[in-house]
Amino acid sequence: MKVFKSILNTLINILIVLVLVVSILVATLALTSKSSGISNIFGYTFQVVMSDSMDGGSEDYEGGDFKKGDVIIGKVTNNAKSDTPETYVIGDIITYKGYLQNNEHLGEQLICHRIVGVQDRDGEPVYQTQGDNRSICTVPDQEVVADYINANAIVAKFHTNDFDGIKIAGVGKAYEFINSQLGFFLCILLPMIFFFLYVLIKVVINFVEYKKAKEDEEKEKNTPSSEPAPQMSAEEYEQFKQFMALKNAQASDSDAPSEEEV
Repeated sequence: MKVFKSILNTLINILIVLVLVVSILVATLALTSKSSGISNIFGYTFQVVMSDSMDGGSEDYEGGDFKKGDVIIGKVTNNAKSDTPETYVIGDIITYKGYLQNNEHLGEQLICHRIVGVQDRDGEPVYQTQGDNRSICTVPDQEVVADYINANAIVAKFHTNDFDGIKIAGVGKAYEFINSQLGFFLCILLPMIFFFLYVLIKVVINFVEYKKAKEDEEKEKNTPSSEPAPQMSAEEYEQFKQFMALKNAQASDSDAPSEEEV
């Protein structure tokens, strides 16, 4: 029973640690996304793919091939704050903040597409992007609504000559749910509340057990015992019995009436 209880406690502790790690990770992603517009964990960003524009990849270039609902992990750039922004070449896959037509509404969003064109504008390279899925992205992005972008608009890179991102297939919906208010409460706040309650209960139980053990120890110290200590050896126990027999015999002799009393 003790072994089962120990295993169960170990499994519970491991589960709690995992929940805490995931909670801290998701909370950090949510907070950094709200502050900077893009999640940032130690220089890497998690991005949910919102369309199939990169589905199938490219026959001419490496990288890509991710579908709607996938999560891609890219490397955050520092171009907007750097005096020497990175340069990119045709074939690189980057994420930039831009405007695309979406259900007849224009709005700034994070777009992860491949660079298909580079031009020089006043000594500064500017870039043209397009999705690999040509059935959806029939023309480059910049021919739809936006102008060529410069390096300052590029917030992350997914595939370049010095970096290859990671694709996690099919977890985008779960990630988006966790980032919602309901998901954040159910998956982050609620487990953390249960964790603190669990720790509080364990602290109370340990305190009660410690107090009981101390009381038992004090009671044992204050209660004389005629039994030998459990740590006695067999030889010591026999000597103890002989001693107690002799002591009892002496007590009997002292209680017996003397000849003068008779």
